[in-house]
Amino acid sequence: MNTQLSAIVEVCREAGLALEGAVPEHCEVTGIAAVQDCGPGDLVFADKPALLNYVLERHPRVVVTARGLREKLAAVGPATVVLLTGQVSLAHALIKQRYAARDFAAAGWEGPVHPSAVVHPSAMVGADTFIEPRVVVGRNAVIGARCRIMSGAVVEHDAIIGDDSIVHPNAVIGYGCRLGKEVVVGAGSVIGAEGFGFAQDANRRSHPIPQTGIVVVGDRVRIGANNTIDRATYAETRIGSGTKFDNLCHVAHNVEIGEDCLLTAMFCIAGSSRIGNRVIASGQTGVIDHVSVGDDVVLVHRAGVVKDIEQPGVYASLPTQPMDEYLRNTAAARKGAELRRRVADLEKMRAED
Repeated sequence: MNTQLSAIVEVCREAGLALEGAVPEHCEVTGIAAVQDCGPGDLVFADKPALLNYVLERHPRVVVTARGLREKLAAVGPATVVLLTGQVSLAHALIKQRYAARDFAAAGWEGPVHPSAVVHPSAMVGADTFIEPRVVVGRNAVIGARCRIMSGAVVEHDAIIGDDSIVHPNAVIGYGCRLGKEVVVGAGSVIGAEGFGFAQDANRRSHPIPQTGIVVVGDRVRIGANNTIDRATYAETRIGSGTKFDNLCHVAHNVEIGEDCLLTAMFCIAGSSRIGNRVIASGQTGVIDHVSVGDDVVLVHRAGVVKDIEQPGVYASLPTQPMDEYLRNTAAARKGAELRRRVADLEKMRAED
């Protein structure tokens, strides 16, 4: 990487994020690094006071830091350019995406379609798309432009993948499922697995109800490694644009998840439930079937959703409670042992009287 700082600042400006500070003419950045390991040509990000000592010690070329930390860098020398912003993490994302993201071409596979891949003659593959070794692309599948389908992935018949998407190794895009643009599917994930639908007879033997719907994934969705998103029974399981899944998440059949959600590891949602927009779920959150979670809800502390949540806010525990109520109940529970001891002492004193 050898890039003019002015070009880096322009990348943020185009995205609506201002980086404040004087930009010297012909200021070149040679790398993006962690502040703890940086060198003289690097650009670094420092959003905490504890990180600023590294800046003073290691003299990176540029530091992007929070406005409130500017005075703590008063001693920085002229060799380091200080740029200020109210959103250091966002600056980190925008700049590293442009200049230091993974180089998929570094794998060096022969392309655009590797000789070991099997692509059905009726499939359509867009311009500048790479199909890596042992990929299988089924009948009438459509893969957009500038995609990368990585080693061992399977795109079944009639599936559609939008432009600029990446399907990581050994992932499966099930038949008929539709992915939007700029979608990332992690290694080992299955989009369009058979939904879990059974009917039991008088002897409690289970008979499958064929799940013949599809999964529809919006634009800019990130699906982590080893996720499973089940196809609907008849219509669609839907994932809204901009939503991001961590690893090891499960979405059951007929679920609808809104836009710009953040769903972390072991998130699990049962069939026919609905999640609104901008919902955040911390690890091991569970949602039972046929319930709704409204917009702007945050679920924490292994939340277990067993009934509808209509109001925005933070909810915790099983069954879910508003956060302030949960904290009061937790505090009271901590005192339970002491209360039991005091009651036992009082009962003993009364018996002795």
